[in-house]
Amino acid sequence: MPIFPFSEMDPIQHPGPPPKRSEVVIIGGGIIGVTTALFLAERNIPVTLLEKGRVAAEQSSRNWGWIRKQGRDADELPIVIEAFRLWRQLAEECGEDIGLDQTGVTYLANSDKDMADFEEFMKIAAIHGLDTRLLD
Repeated sequence: MPIFPFSEMDPIQHPGPPPKRSEVVIIGGGIIGVTTALFLAERNIPVTLLEKGRVAAEQSSRNWGWIRKQGRDADELPIVIEAFRLWRQLAEECGEDIGLDQTGVTYLANSDKDMADFEEFMKIAAIHGLDTRLLD
């Protein structure tokens, strides 16, 4: 199955009017709206997702995939590490290729300050068990 099983040429189809009642209504079928709806539904909380166009076909289809650990503020790292765990879990549960590629990123130090910042981040990375290397 392709990652995005639709094209811009396909007509938008809606299943009908939304339900008259719902515990939670989410407006927007991007990655945040869809995953929020999924997590609520998994907890048996009635949820309605409203999207004006195609689910995951707008900004989420073009920019949702850059979950980086490098260069983050130390307070953000636990959130990013949990996001990685959730993406891997979602991929396993779906049993489909959801387009999750775990690669790396390389930054170049253009100044002594950049290098000092990278060296400082190495300490933060070690605390969080990140696979981070500083090349000279």
